[in-house]
Amino acid sequence: MATIPNFLQQSVKQLRKSITGIDDSYNNDWDILAELTQNSVDAIRKLEIKTGTIVIKVDSQNKAITIKDNGIGIAPNRIPDLLAPFETDKEEDDSSIGEKGVGLTFVLFTCNDFYIKSGNEQGTSEGRVIDAYNWKNSSSTTTPSLVYNEIEEQFQGTEVVLKKVFDSPLFQLSFNQLKFVLRTRTAIGNTNSLWNEDINIDVTLIHVNQDGDSKQENVKFGYWLPTEILDKQSKIDLEDYYEYVSKSDRTDHEKRVKLKDKVIYKKMIFDHHGRNIKGYACFVPKRKTWDDLTVAYSIATPEQISNSEWVDRFSYVTFHSGIFTSVKGMPTGISVDTPITGAQGAWPQVFILFEDRLLKFDIGRKSIHGMQAKIYKNYAKEVFREFQRLSKYISGDVVIDSQWDKDEIFAEIENLLPLDVPGTSFIKTPRDQEASVAGIFFECLGNDRITNIVPLVAGYKNKYDLYALWGSRKVVIEFKAKLSKILIDFNDETKLFNEVNCVVCWNVTEDDAQEFHKKGIGVEEISSSTLPGSVSSSFPHATHKLTLSGFVSPVYVIDMKIIVEKE
Repeated sequence: MATIPNFLQQSVKQLRKSITGIDDSYNNDWDILAELTQNSVDAIRKLEIKTGTIVIKVDSQNKAITIKDNGIGIAPNRIPDLLAPFETDKEEDDSSIGEKGVGLTFVLFTCNDFYIKSGNEQGTSEGRVIDAYNWKNSSSTTTPSLVYNEIEEQFQGTEVVLKKVFDSPLFQLSFNQLKFVLRTRTAIGNTNSLWNEDINIDVTLIHVNQDGDSKQENVKFGYWLPTEILDKQSKIDLEDYYEYVSKSDRTDHEKRVKLKDKVIYKKMIFDHHGRNIKGYACFVPKRKTWDDLTVAYSIATPEQISNSEWVDRFSYVTFHSGIFTSVKGMPTGISVDTPITGAQGAWPQVFILFEDRLLKFDIGRKSIHGMQAKIYKNYAKEVFREFQRLSKYISGDVVIDSQWDKDEIFAEIENLLPLDVPGTSFIKTPRDQEASVAGIFFECLGNDRITNIVPLVAGYKNKYDLYALWGSRKVVIEFKAKLSKILIDFNDETKLFNEVNCVVCWNVTEDDAQEFHKKGIGVEEISSSTLPGSVSSSFPHATHKLTLSGFVSPVYVIDMKIIVEKE
């Protein structure tokens, strides 16, 4: 009789089959982003910091995806384990969204160049796997290798870089479509904040389209509701409507006037045998309203909406009816079939989102187990019947006004700190306001506070902010509210030094210097000589310079706070 201790150890063939099985269980275009963002949000929640940060870059031209967070990080000795199938460090953490231990494995095998760096107080490590995607689809008898290294670098959080990503329709999406996917299909679309106060995470999305044009924007950490941009004349909370009706014996005509041409919506919490199931629902006057909203948000063009092939392929980047689900604050993208009811033809006017902490689904988030789906269907029926009782008062078209609430915005501006410096006519501080920094710069050009820079064109082809001349020299200038924000634009520091000559910003701080120091970049103040006849070789009005070993030419910095405070 023989004892075989490792009989459960997988062969290469079995391992490939297991990984292929994981891969086959995922079938949504957004699965890569869902897994990466889920890990980042979980890591930030676990660290319990005041403000988390997540930077996401989708480079459609080079078929690359990057995500970086300042979460709890991974202990150096755990990275090799966590890249293996079904390995997780979230099993005992009820607050974490992920728990099956396959997400990072799935992501790893979608590309041929996978890189991860993670660190915390225990140290920092990095790992790279090459040709994982090719191996998955081959018959090789060897397994991919992980090149792993513990590094001497202070780093808090995790950065994952996927290059040579294959078969991802994400690279066909526009900036706004990616933003919509993040906010309705991933953990960036935090649903917890619909009902309660939740953590704050600053999310930045950088998108490079297939032509190489780049766009960057802060993305709200919250679910993108159909009613988000509608003004008070185009939507009404059911609670407000019921209050209106209760104050008087309203006639049908008055009710019709109150609800006509409006999207009605409500939030609810169902007590399901001691288990809270939260919900948000809205009812639109016409089916066409979904398309109108999609176009009004600039998520899709009218031409795309009218193209049935495009809609069939990319319907997930449009507003549409349905019963959708969320778990622990993360939209799953999983829908539930509408139940059988009277007035079945009205369901295409209804959108419902259920948030359920106890929701369970399969590995690839394709479906929900039958009994759970039945629970949601029953509550959806209740909501639908309530809407139906009011449907006779709702008709017409919603007037979609994407204009902001001017009074509300000006109230916020009033609370901004006063600037009160002699060198500008701006009244409020430009802190965190890149456009204001640019405005002050151009104002100083106009009043000769800044000289020897001749602007040629701003924002040409959406690549850099300003193309200008410094004497006969052609220069590229970038505007940033905060100097260290320039690092978000450049994962490769050498590209920054090769392409940008000057960064115009507001108030260079020690925090900025520390962020650059982490990248091996020095921040030096420039002191102008007062010696008569001395000639500066620095960029005009530069207050600082960024230096990187191996580069003779620095990147100059103009701190506009220093410029305008000079008498």
